[in-house]
Amino acid sequence: MTICAILTDPDSASACGLTVTARAPVLDLCRALLQAGHDPAKRLEVYRGSTLCLTVRSIGEGARLAVRINRRGSPRLRKMTDAGIVGASPCV
Repeated sequence: MTICAILTDPDSASACGLTVTARAPVLDLCRALLQAGHDPAKRLEVYRGSTLCLTVRSIGEGARLAVRINRRGSPRLRKMTDAGIVGASPCV
């Protein structure tokens, strides 16, 4: 089964009665869906209006990712752990 989400703004996403506002709203929505008890294996399709703009293979995988900006200012996906983000440099 697939969960359908809608990007309402660049920083807001909604699905299953949940709305998340964040820098990476789709990934934060994955975490919120897991906390609400949804199956981590469920696929997430994200729409902007009527256009499919992003597919997350499983909300469990999406929940384990974070977006971090590298030294050149480009966004990069990083895996999250209980201790933080793998491959992220500490803030100075």
